[in-house]
Amino acid sequence: MGGDDLASEDEYIYGSGGPLGSDSDNDSVSSEIDGNQLKSSSNKRKGKNTDKLTSDEIVPSSKKRRKKKKDDAPVSSKSLLILAGRGIALDSAESQVKFINTLYSHSMKMSGNNEADTFSFTPEHFYTTPPGTDEKVKQFQHKNLDAFLKGPVTSMKRLKNWKHECSPMVIIVTLSARRSVELMKELSSLKLPIAKLFAKHFSVEEQVELLKGPVKGSGGGGKKRSERCYSIAVGTPGRLLTLLQHGRNEHGSDGLGALRLNHTEVVIFDTHEDSKGFNVCTLKDTSSDLMHFMKEGVVPQLERKKSNLTISMF
Repeated sequence: MGGDDLASEDEYIYGSGGPLGSDSDNDSVSSEIDGNQLKSSSNKRKGKNTDKLTSDEIVPSSKKRRKKKKDDAPVSSKSLLILAGRGIALDSAESQVKFINTLYSHSMKMSGNNEADTFSFTPEHFYTTPPGTDEKVKQFQHKNLDAFLKGPVTSMKRLKNWKHECSPMVIIVTLSARRSVELMKELSSLKLPIAKLFAKHFSVEEQVELLKGPVKGSGGGGKKRSERCYSIAVGTPGRLLTLLQHGRNEHGSDGLGALRLNHTEVVIFDTHEDSKGFNVCTLKDTSSDLMHFMKEGVVPQLERKKSNLTISMF
């Protein structure tokens, strides 16, 4: 599955055969993006009286045609989605919901799922900074993951004494293995073991064992598992989806995989942008896997009556 290693510069939903390949699909997606959320950078050009222009101001007609064609080109729904994803972590819960619902419903439609049966996210499913929070504090939290965690995580004490194997309290979904490593360094101040759930240098089998809990040496020279399990996991969508599905065939479609979200309380989408401005939600290599991870892991938990799961964007 894509997106497990270093960040790619491919775009999300681009090219022939992509999820937004048809005009009808483009129209449906465009209608879901709030016109007030994004404004086209191109405005109508005002006409000028060329008789009053100097010779230096007169532009050759061929250049005029090219420039006019570029300015008048409509903004595609693909571009709207890409632009909507930039800075989405600082937007309102309503904007985040509309953005994720658009991506999710379209991904499910392209996978052959009945669009009428698509789950619909609501603002209650998302964590947002409490009203009245100082803007400087908000900006600081969204630049420092260890500070940000104190918002969606309801108890730092439970985070440090987590005892549910295979189901971390916090799962952070990142763009690439490189970005995962960067975030782990930011969390080093918490002094907690962090499960590395990305493909680089780690096999699926190693991570299956990893999720069962840290191993420590015993007095007899052997090894035994610590009572404290991994409370935080950082990984890429492709590997998270693989671990979620791993072992399910042995127990049927309703069986539990190596990674489980039955006790998970926070799923964080790291919306860090790559060199071209794409994030984990909009990059072609990661977006599809992310939406299927949502379908198979997050949505079933949100549908439970007593679910404590919250989605957050960093």
